[in-house]
Amino acid sequence: MSESSMKTWLGHYFSKLKSFFISRDVLSFLLFLLLSFSFWFVNMLDKERETEIRIPLRYSNLPEQFDITKTNAQFIKVLVKDKGMNLFAYSEFRLKGLTINLNRILNDRGEVIFNNDELRTKLNKYLLPSTSILEIKPDSLILHYERLAMKELPVRLLGKIETAQQYILSEDVLIEPSKVKVYGPKRVVEKLYELVTDTVVITDLDKDIQMEVKLKAISDVRFSSSDVKLSVSAEMFTEKELFFPVNIINCPQDLIVRTFPAQVKLKFNIGLSHFNSVTINDVNVLVDYNEILKNNTGKQKITIQKKASFISNVRSDNEEVEYVIERKK
Repeated sequence: MSESSMKTWLGHYFSKLKSFFISRDVLSFLLFLLLSFSFWFVNMLDKERETEIRIPLRYSNLPEQFDITKTNAQFIKVLVKDKGMNLFAYSEFRLKGLTINLNRILNDRGEVIFNNDELRTKLNKYLLPSTSILEIKPDSLILHYERLAMKELPVRLLGKIETAQQYILSEDVLIEPSKVKVYGPKRVVEKLYELVTDTVVITDLDKDIQMEVKLKAISDVRFSSSDVKLSVSAEMFTEKELFFPVNIINCPQDLIVRTFPAQVKLKFNIGLSHFNSVTINDVNVLVDYNEILKNNTGKQKITIQKKASFISNVRSDNEEVEYVIERKK
C-alpha cells in the first residue's frame, strides 16, 4: 500500500470512529453511564467504611533540660470507621501530625508511657466527632529520655566591624543576651567555654545598627536562645590630647619607682559624644618593673592599653621614660 493510500485509509477510519462517538445513541449511553457512576459514588460516600490511617507524631513543649533518646514509634496506625465522605479528611496530603504536649510530664525516671486509653483520648480530640476508633497500633507509646547537663556560656561575636572614614565606634558592641544557657550531654557541655555567632562582616559603618545574628550550632547541644541581638553604634570622631599618669606594675611592695616625666601626653581619636567625658581611666600608660630589671638602662619603654571603645589610634611622642628606684622608708 502506498503512502497516499495509507493516509486515505486512516482518514476514512478516523472519520468513521468520530461519527460513531458523536452519534445520538452513543452520547446518550455515555451520559447515562456518567450519571450511574455519580449515583454509585455518592452512595458509596454516604455509607460507612473502615480504613487505616497513618498519623505522624509530633512533640511540643519539650523542657529544655530533657532530650528524647528513643521512642517505640514515629507514627501510629489507627483503624477507623466513618462515612466515606468524612474519610476524605484523612487523606495523606491533608493529614497533620498528632501533637503530644510534654510539658509537666517528664521527670527523672527516664521513661514515660502513654497507654491505649490515653492515646484514644488524644485521638478522639484529633479525629472528627463522627469517626469511630477500632484499633490503635502500637497500643501504647513509650518515650525514653534523659536529663541534660546545663551551662551558661558567654557569647562572642565572630567577624569584623569596620567604620567609614572619619567614623569610630561610639560604644562597645552590645550582644543581648550576653550569656546563653546550653543543654546537652555532660561529656559535651563540660568542654564548652563560649558560644560564637555566625560570621558577621560590617564595613563602612556610619550609623547605629541593630541586627539578629544566629549562634553557631553545636552537635547534640540545645540553646535557650538560638540567636542574639547585635547593637553597633558609630559616630564621627575628632582628635584630642590629654595627659595620662604613668603606672608601675609588678613592683615589689617595699620599693617605689618614680618616672620622669610622671605623666605623658597622648593623642587619640575620640567620638564627638565622648569628647568632654573621657577620663584618665580610659587609657592605661604602663611600665613593667620586671622589664626594668631585664634592661637596667635607666630608661624604659611605655605600654599603652586602650580601655574604651570610643577611643582609637592612641599615640605618644614619648615612647620611653626615665626612672629611679627608691626603697620605702
